[in-house]
Amino acid sequence: MRRILLSLCISLFAGSLFAQGVKTLDQAWVKAVKAGDPAAVAALYAPDAVMYPPDEMMAKGRDAIRASYEKFLGANTVQDMQMMYDMSATTGNSSWASGHFKMTMTPKAGGAAQTFEGRFTSIAARKGGKWLYVSDHASAPMPPPPAAPPSN
Repeated sequence: MRRILLSLCISLFAGSLFAQGVKTLDQAWVKAVKAGDPAAVAALYAPDAVMYPPDEMMAKGRDAIRASYEKFLGANTVQDMQMMYDMSATTGNSSWASGHFKMTMTPKAGGAAQTFEGRFTSIAARKGGKWLYVSDHASAPMPPPPAAPPSN
């Protein structure tokens, strides 16, 4: 009986330790983005990861992802980042999450702080005991279509 209880406790502890997956990465991502550190952000991605940022079609591979963040963080200071999860799951070596976010940033060229809202879906894999993003997709909602002109 003790063996069963010990095994159950170990399984629950290990499960909770690894269950975070992509959410643990998201916390590190927020910290690195707020620090303005593109190299630290890029280190959270697998070497062959794919990222779909709101202002580009795609960045494939860690070097392209770092370059994308160098451009973004070179132009902006991120003051606040909030991630609200709609869904998430971690199973074995795979983890995913989706939801929406709110980012407040100040242009380094000057001007008032801006708040940007959007949606995200991230997929992570545990490789060599470390969680890394393998796919990261952020998008901004499309504005509503213009109102139809009144018919006469």
